[in-house]
Amino acid sequence: MINRRKKLSLLIVMILVLLSPQIIKNIRTAMTSSEKVVYLMEEIETSHSSDIVYGKLEDGVVQYWDGILYFYDTAGVQKWNLHLGIVNPILKAHMKDIYVVDNNKNQLIRVGKGGEVVYRYTMEDALSNFKVEEDNYVLLQYPTKNNMTELIILDDEGRKHGSILLGEGQVLNMSISKAHDLIAINTIMTKNSLESHLLTYDLKGQLIASNYLEEEFILDFSYDAKGNLIAVKEKEIIGINRDNKVVWNVFLEKVKLFKDSPLQHMVVYSGEESRNRLIYMKEGEGVKVVQYDGKIAGKTKTEEALLGIDTYNGEILLYSLRTIYLIDKKANVLVEYKYSSDIEEVFVFSKGHVAVVTKGKLSFLRILEA
Repeated sequence: MINRRKKLSLLIVMILVLLSPQIIKNIRTAMTSSEKVVYLMEEIETSHSSDIVYGKLEDGVVQYWDGILYFYDTAGVQKWNLHLGIVNPILKAHMKDIYVVDNNKNQLIRVGKGGEVVYRYTMEDALSNFKVEEDNYVLLQYPTKNNMTELIILDDEGRKHGSILLGEGQVLNMSISKAHDLIAINTIMTKNSLESHLLTYDLKGQLIASNYLEEEFILDFSYDAKGNLIAVKEKEIIGINRDNKVVWNVFLEKVKLFKDSPLQHMVVYSGEESRNRLIYMKEGEGVKVVQYDGKIAGKTKTEEALLGIDTYNGEILLYSLRTIYLIDKKANVLVEYKYSSDIEEVFVFSKGHVAVVTKGKLSFLRILEA
């Protein structure tokens, strides 16, 4: 006997068939803990070239392809394009703005979310790296010359705000926060052994503190709502206050992937693989949601090895080669969706919007309650 829920589902399908047969091919059922439906909003054909660069804004995806920067909203509608003509650009998208480095012309270009050029900054040399923060302050890293590494701080209008000159060590990672007036830099150097240091500065370039980390490397930085510096190490996450004291720490298996939800928590995928290549063990692998007070909010495991993590406000998305997972802040799996192509990158947005990058295609999905 068909139960009431099945009757309702059958009725919905019949209505959709009457309205438009084309709609059916754009609806995909997701394997979930509670029944949900995945809608294909739009598919955009692209080149199979690996030269396409993608980035995420708060309300859509930016794509750099054949010298042109495109922006698509979360429904897959192209809103604008901008010809830049840069070969092999370094592109970073941050909330409402896109930053593009042209190392051939020694130029940094900031593009607003409407496709307008906000400023062009002429650099002294080609860049090794750069970081952007929420208030659009930028930290530029120039190549090391004569054992000296210069870092330049730009304000939100592209003007020089300060500088830092490092006399020794190679910069491994760095971050900048205008709100907390803080710059964090992890440097490594080789003397009799490999040494790692954590340096903190204010935005004027004045040294605040220096910490010796022995042979521990910092993979990246974040900040909590109190202004504490969050440092992700290879097997540990630590919170450091303004007085340079460790206020909390969490030990982990070897960190493989991580992504922060600004001011809230860090989503970490970690685990140790077996040294025996014939036996691949995943017993220790798993995902943990680490709150910025050192507590583990939740943890889960996936059947497949993960390729990436993305977050947006309260949304947490994990993806493997052929599966997309949505989890909540306690790491409960809400959606497990099998994909038909090899996944390269996935972005999550508000209200169930998801963008998926595969070879030769950019797809826009929406996950809703059935």
